[in-house]
Amino acid sequence: MRNYRLQLGDMGISRWAYEELKAFCRQYPEKKAKASALLGVQGGSKVQTARDDRGHEVGVVMPSSGKTSSPTESAAEKRAVLLADVEMIDKIASEVGGGIWHRALILNCCYGLSHECIGQTILPTSNRNAYFAARREFYFRLYGARGGMVK
Repeated sequence: MRNYRLQLGDMGISRWAYEELKAFCRQYPEKKAKASALLGVQGGSKVQTARDDRGHEVGVVMPSSGKTSSPTESAAEKRAVLLADVEMIDKIASEVGGGIWHRALILNCCYGLSHECIGQTILPTSNRNAYFAARREFYFRLYGARGGMVK
């Protein structure tokens, strides 16, 4: 299937700025997964051996870090950055059209699901032009929220 690139030049968004916005949105599921993973056992943790009362070796998960700071604190900071990006995308998607396009925009822009594959129960209307106008508005708002110069 052919991917069509949005023409946002009339909105002050260049081709490469659009590609950057698209790539930022496609990281949405990955950022959500990483933020969830940071709640569990840390990736920097190592299994170290210790001896129990009978002298048998047992594996113990111990947090380790090359830094002198707290691993919990650094994990919380990383998680906050990831969740800030996720919340920005969610907030902007819920602002477009009063929130009626939220799920459809997330599925298309973040998960790469084409308009034709989005179920009619998710789309608030079957008007394709209204959907594509909402998607243009989403990218325009996201561009502004990320510090882009909007005319």
